[in-house]
Amino acid sequence: MQFGYVLLIPVAFVIVISASVVKAVTLPEGIVASFNPKPYELAEGKSTNEEQIELKVKGMTCGACSKTVKSALLKVAGVKDAVVSHEDGKAVVIIEKGKAKTDEIIKAIENAGFSASKN
Repeated sequence: MQFGYVLLIPVAFVIVISASVVKAVTLPEGIVASFNPKPYELAEGKSTNEEQIELKVKGMTCGACSKTVKSALLKVAGVKDAVVSHEDGKAVVIIEKGKAKTDEIIKAIENAGFSASKN
């Protein structure tokens, strides 16, 4: 019977440690945290040689679709980055000014099996 209490010590230790970790990362009351609410918005200090093109993309149903579209976009010359959301049916493409045309970007999306149009 004496060993029963010894077996409970690690369990109690884990509960205490877990509670202290949760308390350490809990935000103060009244502060709301939002993680990546709109990943397609550019930072305010964006480079002046960059341009943002927003497109409607139809036919995406899952995360794999978004990855396929993004992969196709990144292969277009002049595309620096892209954020694609199947939930919003949207792609935001960051290009170097004058290096990529909207028609080329739409064609890349269509070649990936989806339809796209300028917002």
